[in-house]
Amino acid sequence: MNDQLHLGRTDLKPAGRFKRPMDVVVAAGIPIEAKFSILDAWEADERALQRAEDEGMGGGEHAHLQRVLEARSQLKEMGSVQPTASSARPAAR
Repeated sequence: MNDQLHLGRTDLKPAGRFKRPMDVVVAAGIPIEAKFSILDAWEADERALQRAEDEGMGGGEHAHLQRVLEARSQLKEMGSVQPTASSARPAAR
């Protein structure tokens, strides 16, 4: 299954495609910008679920906001270590 072909559905319901937020981070074939979009959507879902739980509307899945935030942090670190076009050029003398 090609991850790129299923990004449209993933953006709508990331938890339906990935079991854990960290699965988004390690998924092959998905651009880093798309991974951030997926985690943003997942974070929004988790925050809504957390609000519902805070208002006593539990009974569904438990919110795992911390796991999403950790995955975003790891993805950010991975993105910062990849060379960019400007950092790949040799320094001027």
